[in-house]
Amino acid sequence: MSESILEMEDALRKDFERSMENLQRLAKSTFTPWIIIITLSAVWHQSVQKIVPRPYLDEFFHVQQAELYLQGRFFEWHPKITTPPGLYLVSLAYLGCLSLIAVIDQVNVVDLRRTNAAAAVLFPCIVKRVLKHIVINYDGLALLDRTLPESWSLAELNHATLNICLFPPLFFFFGLYYTDVWSALLVLITLCLHQKKAMTSMVAAGIAALFFRQTNIFWVAIYLGGLQAVRTLRKPPDESNRGNSTLSTTATGRSQLCPIHDPAVVTASFGDYFGTTLMLVVAAVGRYRVLIHRLKFYLILLGAFGYFVIWNGGVVLGDKENHVPSLHLAQMLYIWPYIMFFSFPVLYPYVLNAIFPQKYIPRPFRTGSTRHQFPRLIVALPTMAAMLIIVHFNTIIHPFTLADNRHYTFYVFRLLLRHPANKYLAVPVYFVCAWAAITAFGGLPNVQRSPNSKLPGKLEASKSKERLPPPPRGSVQDRGHSVSTVLMWLLASSLSTVTAPLVEPRYFIVPWLIWRLHVVSPWPTGDEAYKKRKKKIRTFKARCKAILYEQHDHRLWLETLWFLAVNWGTCHVFLEWGFQWPQEKGKVQRFMW
Repeated sequence: MSESILEMEDALRKDFERSMENLQRLAKSTFTPWIIIITLSAVWHQSVQKIVPRPYLDEFFHVQQAELYLQGRFFEWHPKITTPPGLYLVSLAYLGCLSLIAVIDQVNVVDLRRTNAAAAVLFPCIVKRVLKHIVINYDGLALLDRTLPESWSLAELNHATLNICLFPPLFFFFGLYYTDVWSALLVLITLCLHQKKAMTSMVAAGIAALFFRQTNIFWVAIYLGGLQAVRTLRKPPDESNRGNSTLSTTATGRSQLCPIHDPAVVTASFGDYFGTTLMLVVAAVGRYRVLIHRLKFYLILLGAFGYFVIWNGGVVLGDKENHVPSLHLAQMLYIWPYIMFFSFPVLYPYVLNAIFPQKYIPRPFRTGSTRHQFPRLIVALPTMAAMLIIVHFNTIIHPFTLADNRHYTFYVFRLLLRHPANKYLAVPVYFVCAWAAITAFGGLPNVQRSPNSKLPGKLEASKSKERLPPPPRGSVQDRGHSVSTVLMWLLASSLSTVTAPLVEPRYFIVPWLIWRLHVVSPWPTGDEAYKKRKKKIRTFKARCKAILYEQHDHRLWLETLWFLAVNWGTCHVFLEWGFQWPQEKGKVQRFMW
């Protein structure tokens, strides 16, 4: 009897271990995030069609405009639509292809919503390509074989891709007929082509992105152009002009002979951000001819957008009375708690390690460095003083914000405005969230390789191969993103949000996507850490530890659970918690982002 029980336990243990091995193998499959996102978005799409078969909120305007395009009436425009016609052109192409294989009697919102469901098919592929490029270049090694560093497993790459596609404000609109999904997708496609240096295709994708949302100009031209400008200014003058004998070498000036001070975020001080900005401006003035030549493709995008603004007589197409561009600096305060709310599973180690000593923090949750401390008072006080000034003089409450209780921002602002002091008490929250989000650009310090450690695996094997020289960063040798990357992200985020008087979570989707793609924290590549990561797993307990945190970033699991919970909550509330306004009896209203 006891022997049979032991045999049964042994068989169950082997079956479980075999299942875990299959699960790990599945996690490393290239198609895993693609299949999961398609499945989840299809379930969400079908649920929306079943419960909300008629257009809802802004879908009324978009569906009416799409019907005009499907009828060939391209020069008629709905007066309430502010964004360009990219969504309707995609719907026209999609339904045209669909009509070749099926008969479409009458186009309705169900068919049009499938346009965004189709974008869900492409999203994981583009996100993974962009993320892989960022991971490969995170070290500053830029290997020519373009292989994924040993410090990142394929399972982690797939897992991060899945999480980014599950971002709640993005995932929600996979099931509705709004412009945000395709707008974000085209920006990421433009970024992907920028990484591949396919400049002609990048311009085409950038112009396509402008057909979905006007503020995309700040990402496809200003942000990407800024990164290209920094890359050009980092190179010595003779190298920047190589292959371009028609250009004057450079203007005379000491700025061209001095390296750009562009330290890694993890080692940068508050003053480094001002120093880097100043040096980039001085270097750009001294080498403006080279920059004009290097940035010609991004200038084409700016020129195309400028022509549109002149032709249209403004930025928005319709409803200009309610969408007057204005300076709304408080938008760049709201973005920080927005990032913290959705990404606290990624950011919590920074806050945790800043509050508690390392010895009181469980080992898997330590950052392994004292660098992640809150800024000193000499930095914190002036920064929060500037935030207080913005809150006092530039808090703009758009009439739509407090007039529509179907959006979550209605309840956030009601809380902020419940007492006159509330908006000022939120300033320390803005500051802490901003510190954590910017610090995350530098990654966790324990991912840095010690000076005496060897490069493992493919990195060691490729040590003798030819490498692209890493960009100079003065005396800083740490890996991770540089200060200039943060500056360009801040610039593009500011320009794309501060001109909008209305606060909506949808406006922060692209800034969050670009931020999250750059929050890369590879595993340690030091000798001991690498041996622990690659050790052979022999027991069930060791296998669970490996999957959960020893050989996989545990924050990815927390992020997945959090996004699934938020998505389930917001989707359930949208579908099941309908209510009615007294002035519109019989018409169901629903909560949404």
